[in-house]
Amino acid sequence: MISKRAVRMSGSSFEPFYFTSYGIVVGVAKNLKELDLEMKRLSREDRACVEYHLSSGNLVRWLEYSNQLELSTELVGITNADEAIQLVERYLSRAVIFHRMRRGRMR
Repeated sequence: MISKRAVRMSGSSFEPFYFTSYGIVVGVAKNLKELDLEMKRLSREDRACVEYHLSSGNLVRWLEYSNQLELSTELVGITNADEAIQLVERYLSRAVIFHRMRRGRMR
């Protein structure tokens, strides 16, 4: 089940997640949409960075801290950037559908 908080994915007040590579910040995500965009960009430019943050559990811990427990659970054990991106995209799609259903826009 998608949480109410997940629906507020674009304007959320998450603490930022900093993608770092060799001690240098190479990307920042302040919400789930930005996480999706940064993961996609970095998977092309620095795939090892994304996969490091996946395998070390950094992304899962950030999602847990941000109260995105469903998505964090889905990402546990995922170390492949493409697989993680698909999970994030799927989660965002479900959140949009849930939001529209709650507002009565789905028929």
